[in-house]
Amino acid sequence: MLQPLLDNSRKTKTSQSGSIPAPVRGWNVRDSLANMPEDFAVELENIFPNLTSCDLRSGFLSHSTGNGSAAVETLVEYAGPVTRKLLSAAGSVIYDSSAAGGSTSIATGKANAKWQTTMFGTSGGNFLFMVNGADAPIYYNGSAFVTPSLASVTATDIVHVAAHQRRLFFVFNGSLIFGYLPVVSVAGTVATFDIGGLCRKGGYIQAIGSWTRDGGAGPDDLFVAITSEGECIIYSGNDPSVAASWNLVGVFNIGKPIGRRCVEKVGADLIVTTQDGAISLSTFLPIDQVGSLGQTITTNIQNEFLASSRSYSTVFGWQSIHYPQGSYSLFNIPKSTTESVQYVVNTQTGAWCKFTGQNAACWSLFNGDLYFGAQDGGVIYKADTGVSNNSANIDWKIRPAFSYYGSRGSQKIFTLCRPHFTTNGAPAFAIDLQLNFSNTNPTNIPTTPELAAATWDVSKWDESNWADTVTTAAWTTVAGMGECASPTIRGNTNSITLSFTAYDMIWQQGSAL
Repeated sequence: MLQPLLDNSRKTKTSQSGSIPAPVRGWNVRDSLANMPEDFAVELENIFPNLTSCDLRSGFLSHSTGNGSAAVETLVEYAGPVTRKLLSAAGSVIYDSSAAGGSTSIATGKANAKWQTTMFGTSGGNFLFMVNGADAPIYYNGSAFVTPSLASVTATDIVHVAAHQRRLFFVFNGSLIFGYLPVVSVAGTVATFDIGGLCRKGGYIQAIGSWTRDGGAGPDDLFVAITSEGECIIYSGNDPSVAASWNLVGVFNIGKPIGRRCVEKVGADLIVTTQDGAISLSTFLPIDQVGSLGQTITTNIQNEFLASSRSYSTVFGWQSIHYPQGSYSLFNIPKSTTESVQYVVNTQTGAWCKFTGQNAACWSLFNGDLYFGAQDGGVIYKADTGVSNNSANIDWKIRPAFSYYGSRGSQKIFTLCRPHFTTNGAPAFAIDLQLNFSNTNPTNIPTTPELAAATWDVSKWDESNWADTVTTAAWTTVAGMGECASPTIRGNTNSITLSFTAYDMIWQQGSAL
């Protein structure tokens, strides 16, 4: 006899599933782990947060050797009207490193390789002006170096240089006095201006720059001097020798600047790397130092940045650089004389990540491409190219924000995880499940999933589908019980591209107890 079907509507599901998109909002060291939005990441190493996916960073290749055997501490582009050259400095020598292969020595006998530079043009041509606080300043005219005559000052004390209002301005070692030349001049008598009476914290001028507030160079540009104690002195005008043409705008407190290369001009703005984080003067001033902490460019990674500044601020190599072709800016963080990392921000979205494995002492653009000088070996590398670290593996890690998977406070038994990748190869990866905000050491061994595309020399010709890139989504066994989880997905490669778009999780739902 037929019986009515049982009502299963109240039967508890044994397993549930959910999908979490890629953490395209980037690395977050600001928010509580218990309250971090799911499109952030607790860690994002060598994975760049793009608009719709998180992508493995490109690699680097050797560009030029023969720069001595120590660190390449200066890398700078000479940009003439026709000629562009990449110059480097290591030890006591300056090299022309424009051509791939081996560098050519073009100046010797220098006291150090830590040069501060600026391009400057006159009726006589375009010049790369260079100072290091130990040697007499020099400039490069596209074919040779010239030592200009600089009267009325001790030229070897000039340690920083900037162009402002058609003049070259100078910083002297251990001084609150800056110098300047006549307009459109690269030599001559250096006049001086003392700002010591404005600096209530003492110290010395660390760096200077020209700040454009209206979007273009012109008479409204402001002169900015930043002291070692974090006082920012700003003047308007074009001639410090004439009171009517040189007016104090104000004195503001910022964090103590890190290194001589703490100022970078990006478009109309000045970016300053300080112990309180990286700040944009356009959004920072006039705000007091305490109130400005929430206005730093590095807000999302503020805790990490502050920890690095406390630990490594005395190590040479701190530098920021804007890289338009890559849609990012990076901050070089030297952890030692042999290891550095980069904190990298997507300039379109403000999302952060960390690059490792690029042990750089300095960075520069050359013909729009990105290069770095190595911390040892006298090697210059071209960055953002290829799929390996000069043939070595790129180690990568994605640790998404912890998720409660729609049920905060309920216990769950996690069983399976499936990351979604788009790739041109077979990525080997491992998943280590972190539970309830844990951060245990990874133990799982990376394995390679089966691709959903044809395999060369295996699949049948004229029957299988071929593709430049394929998607892979392989279920991986995980095990653990907790209220929330974060699957740490990691791997290494030296041969493929990789984009992460989402991950799926399967679990069994429990109760709150």
